[in-house]
Amino acid sequence: MKHLLFLTTSNLATNPRLVKEVQLALQLKHRVTIMMFKLHNWSDAKSVQLKAQLLNLCNNDESRLKLLELEAIPSNKLKWMYLGVSEKLAKKASGFLPKYLKLNALANNRRSLQLYHLAQKIKDQPDLICAHNMGALYPAHQLSELWNVPFVFDVEDYHPGEIVSTSGETAKNRTEFLMQSLLPKAKSLTFASPLIAQYTLDLIGGHPSHAVVLNGFNAHEFSLVSDSEDDLNQKETALKLVWFSQKISFGRGLEQLFKALSVISKSGTDITINLTLIGELDADFDSQELSEIRKKIENSNFSLKIEAPMIQSELHTVLNNFDIGLALEIGKDLNNELALSNKIMAYAQAGLYILATDTKAQAQFITDYPEFGVLSGQSEVEISETLLQLYKEKDDISANKALRFQKGKHLSWDSEQIKIQELWNHILIP
Repeated sequence: MKHLLFLTTSNLATNPRLVKEVQLALQLKHRVTIMMFKLHNWSDAKSVQLKAQLLNLCNNDESRLKLLELEAIPSNKLKWMYLGVSEKLAKKASGFLPKYLKLNALANNRRSLQLYHLAQKIKDQPDLICAHNMGALYPAHQLSELWNVPFVFDVEDYHPGEIVSTSGETAKNRTEFLMQSLLPKAKSLTFASPLIAQYTLDLIGGHPSHAVVLNGFNAHEFSLVSDSEDDLNQKETALKLVWFSQKISFGRGLEQLFKALSVISKSGTDITINLTLIGELDADFDSQELSEIRKKIENSNFSLKIEAPMIQSELHTVLNNFDIGLALEIGKDLNNELALSNKIMAYAQAGLYILATDTKAQAQFITDYPEFGVLSGQSEVEISETLLQLYKEKDDISANKALRFQKGKHLSWDSEQIKIQELWNHILIP
């Protein structure tokens, strides 16, 4: 039995990849310690539920699973102000001291030092440190040096390619410096998409131990309910669309979708579309975008339903009720172009037909798996034309759902986790 320490600047509910790795570690009979943050939003309650599920995997043996939770918003106001001021000063100073590691780490994320300072107090030192999120990279490296234990890092996003509202070039340079300095020292690396792997390895000059681990989920979380004979005799008239994310908000492709629905409604085309959005609803988005689209589809055959955030297993069960999964990435930055989202993997495993906008990663995915869906341009006209075509094909889409469901099993976490297990074994087993 080995002891694995997981570091994240988020929490369980907002980091599915970490949760899946912890599940694997517990199934392999390892001991696990997780250092994470209390975020003071909807995800805290979901994290409590996920903790209970993880404890169930080890028969509620709390000696095998320990969670150490830091406050993202410390109750001590002076401490919170100190962290905030320190981070702001570090951001400014890092432009003048671009090669100072600790300063760049603090400028990147104040939670890096919070993690490091708390972890230093751990008496039960781990055999392996598993770091998730860019803010966990610096503490993972420092603890690895301090304890003389290996660390591994999961590159879920290509952080130098993310949009930064201010000091964009400085932030990009800072992130590249941290990755180039620290990732080569990791014992192994995992990547959430082939293109994120390609760009990261090009940035750091390669790495001897790495694997692309797609965002697949446990196969048992998905089910395919067969249609009854009556259902087969009565063709469904509506095309049932679903989209989910942690937040229902701006900049996620929904604006383009709503405009596409408006284009269809104005065209006089007699089709029925049911759209369901799942996630935490942003109040401003509700008042600005949703209220507008509700007015436009008021007298049409379109319906719009909002569902609250769900825990992963519940969401995956619910997906079975739909025909089309919407992967509406808009290529807002390089990372968005390179990433394969959780949603596109979940749709594929649920057997849904995917409408994917043509970012680099999604284009590569649909090219590799053409049976899973169709690519669309990102404009409202292109999306509306794609939706109209999918409506014409909805009977065939429904008829092939079971075939897609079976093929989707090849993308499951049950298959992908083998890559991580092999990397761990190489490190932990002499």
